[in-house]
Amino acid sequence: MGIDDDAFLENLYNIVGGGTESTQSVPAAIALAVRSRADPHRCALLAANLGGDTHTIGAMAVGLAGAAGGFSSIDTDLVTTLDRVNGHPFADIATRLAALRQSSTE
Repeated sequence: MGIDDDAFLENLYNIVGGGTESTQSVPAAIALAVRSRADPHRCALLAANLGGDTHTIGAMAVGLAGAAGGFSSIDTDLVTTLDRVNGHPFADIATRLAALRQSSTE
């Protein structure tokens, strides 16, 4: 089954690092996205517990997890909270960004 999350995070921090340097932050973000199995909420929790530059690594990791898992992978309660707190329709923004990305590749 592999190692538990605590051991994974400790190994990731000690081997790859948790700093702002791209040689640390990018591979750490990728590792967290993979470890979370594209679950943005789980990925955010893992990133928050990594240590170091958690906000930068977390932003990249959760972005990767969300992109891999798709909009449906984001807990609807969290989307509701985002809408209420930010005052912007999260689903609409995500849909428009995805359409913009799609049109740029055609």
